[in-house]
Amino acid sequence: MSFANIFCWQDSYHSMVAQLHGWLLIRFTTDDNQTAYMQPVGSGDEIAALEALAADAEALGTPLRLFGLDEHWKGIVERHCGDKVAFHASPSHADYIYLSKDLATLPGRKYQPKRNFINRFTSRYSYDFKAITADNLEDCLYLNRIWCDQKGVKSTDPEQLALRRAFDNFLSLNLRGWILYADSTPAAFAMGSEINHDTFCIHIEKCDAIFEGASAMINNLVATELTEQYRYINREDDLGLEGLRRAKQSYYPTIMLTKHSALQLTAAEADMRQLWHDTFGDDLTTIDHFFIRLYNPARCFTHSINNRTVAMLHIVPIVENGEQNGYIYAVATAPKFRGQGIASDLIHRAIDSVQKGGIYNHLLLIPANEQLVSFYKKFGFEPTGELFTQPQNITDYDLGSGNSAQDFVMRRKIL
Repeated sequence: MSFANIFCWQDSYHSMVAQLHGWLLIRFTTDDNQTAYMQPVGSGDEIAALEALAADAEALGTPLRLFGLDEHWKGIVERHCGDKVAFHASPSHADYIYLSKDLATLPGRKYQPKRNFINRFTSRYSYDFKAITADNLEDCLYLNRIWCDQKGVKSTDPEQLALRRAFDNFLSLNLRGWILYADSTPAAFAMGSEINHDTFCIHIEKCDAIFEGASAMINNLVATELTEQYRYINREDDLGLEGLRRAKQSYYPTIMLTKHSALQLTAAEADMRQLWHDTFGDDLTTIDHFFIRLYNPARCFTHSINNRTVAMLHIVPIVENGEQNGYIYAVATAPKFRGQGIASDLIHRAIDSVQKGGIYNHLLLIPANEQLVSFYKKFGFEPTGELFTQPQNITDYDLGSGNSAQDFVMRRKIL
């Protein structure tokens, strides 16, 4: 919700803001190129603010998607939209919030490993710690290039575009930052902005891996710098990345700030949610997670009878070893309509769509049993003998069947 974040990530999310009757409304584009909104900020008639977002979404021909909802706004959406709304709170999106004095003093046994890293750093290097200014901005950019080389990150990566915007507008955004030198060489830098009177947010932190303990050192020095003015330090979320999650948990957050996402469902999507539950037995939490995280109407194929959705098939874009593929998922037909060729029609439509799209190299799926292996062979899918592995681009939703030892993949070449 900080202005610096909204501005710096503009190349990725194309955010727009509006003021309406005392409310600040924020619209943006998701990674999946869908329109979404943050919860309204301000005071006044909350239902009017929510309905304004719904009207804007309708005018754009898109469902109402909301992100970053706190418990209060989740309750408003729930009461106003009834059961035609999907909710999910992904652990990947929760903010890690720490007491600044804990990060500055590292008290007690649980922080001993951090103190050890700091001691190793101070014993090995002569260090200097400075505020980022125009005089040392180039040192930060140099260090960032080192970090990119170490991580194999390209300059066109979304985070890199955001970082460039931050440096280009450092003073205008009221950003504060610090750089750590080890033996006169840039070893780490961090920058962020004030969220409110008692919370400072760290937006970006980079370290040169060659300097052991640099991460713990700059974390501690920045907290020491901030602790007199700010009670809390928000270090944002972990993006579902296991290594980042372990690192942030190792500092023992005082608050894990849960943020809910919501999607207003059409009647057909509500039917699909019920069909999913009846077919696979998953609970609504799991189903709603899919609808909010991975569902896209343009990649969903359905069959309706008497205005009710009785069959569905979803395609999820996945990345495997740098290759763009499509994963056929949650194929389901209501029991009374099975054996009528409906699923076959959905598969033909899906294959025809991806062939015309020219995006995916392969389509793949996991057959639930041997009978389905024969069924999918009719459409050009061949068993590979390989077990399904979680795609590189999806970190917070398990696309497997729940029994990884039996998740053998079938593939069909497209390109």
